[in-house]
Amino acid sequence: MAELSEIKKKLREIVGANPNLPITAIVNAVQDDHCSVQLASGLVLSDVKLKATITEGGDYFMLVPKVGSTILMMSLTGQLDNLTIIKVDEVEKISYKQNGLDFLIDSTDQKVMIKNENTGLYELFDLLTTLLKEFKVFTPVGPSGTALPPTVLKIEELTTKFKQILKAN
Repeated sequence: MAELSEIKKKLREIVGANPNLPITAIVNAVQDDHCSVQLASGLVLSDVKLKATITEGGDYFMLVPKVGSTILMMSLTGQLDNLTIIKVDEVEKISYKQNGLDFLIDSTDQKVMIKNENTGLYELFDLLTTLLKEFKVFTPVGPSGTALPPTVLKIEELTTKFKQILKAN
């Protein structure tokens, strides 16, 4: 048994892992809710969790680190095959889901998405610009025509601007 304890101790020294202390690493790649990282010793570890628990669906808050950035991680069990990120220096995406509300900030395309189970902010702006383009009112001589060219240009500008910052669902 003493030999096994010594092996575990040496392994922890080699990889710089102490189950009671955070482990520093550099992010190599990100895939969905996992990433692979490289320790200071050069050891590459895969399947590091971005969330404490990985479940299908469900509610969560997740910070997605930028590739090449420094992170801190800890093991939930003291083993290297169960690591979870606890601190991210450079965030690429922030994803939040709670009770049907989805919120995403994505620095890769510099856009934001906000939606619930019924609609999203992108769809609301899309409906608004469509309505403004086709808006008619009743006049004494009948329904009015569609928007005049200067107004149509402003509506198109609004459409362009909201599509530059909002993600579609």
